[in-house]
Amino acid sequence: EEVKEEAPVEEVKEEAPVAAAVATKQIKKSVSFINETMSIKTNSDTILPKWLNFSFVIIPLFILIGLISSSNTQECGERGMLDVDRKSQQAVNCDGSPYEGRGVAATNTINYIAIGQEVYAGAGACAGCHGGGGGGGVGPAFTGGALYTTFPTCADHAKWIQLGSAGWQAEVGPTYGAENTVSIGGMPGFQGKLTEDEIYAVVVFERVVFGGGDTEEVLIDCGLLETEEEEEEVTTEAVSSSP
Repeated sequence: EEVKEEAPVEEVKEEAPVAAAVATKQIKKSVSFINETMSIKTNSDTILPKWLNFSFVIIPLFILIGLISSSNTQECGERGMLDVDRKSQQAVNCDGSPYEGRGVAATNTINYIAIGQEVYAGAGACAGCHGGGGGGGVGPAFTGGALYTTFPTCADHAKWIQLGSAGWQAEVGPTYGAENTVSIGGMPGFQGKLTEDEIYAVVVFERVVFGGGDTEEVLIDCGLLETEEEEEEVTTEAVSSSP
């Protein structure tokens, strides 16, 4: 009979409510902290559903994970990519030295991708709406083929950046892009704010880095690089015009 009483069983039954009470207290503290942080006022007489309290903890966690995972996946130096200084948020060389916007020394050509990245993160403030990695945010995404679906050609892409949504509506019409997307506003025009070279540099950067386009093909499409046929024509004209 003494064995049937089994005192340890009674101790286990008492520990379960205590553990549950401690867990509940911790959850209430977490929810209270989140409410204070987010300036959420709650009525002490109102009991929120457990799933809602749980969501206050889980949702911010998923947002934080998303922000971390949405960082730019391109490596510095890849396709002419620069690094971005964490404090100033300005484009810098891969070794951390200031980027001066100079051409590539070996060929003395302009590094449009590097210049475009500098404008994208700096003067153009494009990352604020389209994301540092081009994944979108307030503005549409450039990755996953979305950029080329909307703007198959460099010319239309550059014109959209120059005019912005308001200028496009006034000069072109209510829709933009190859799929005739209705413009709802929000895209600022950069004509007069950025130089033509800077606008085309941003276009090249977005089309190559985010859109996955071939660098040479993009430069040719944007009129920034002559084809072999064009070079031959220029040479022929120069020879024929010589005395």
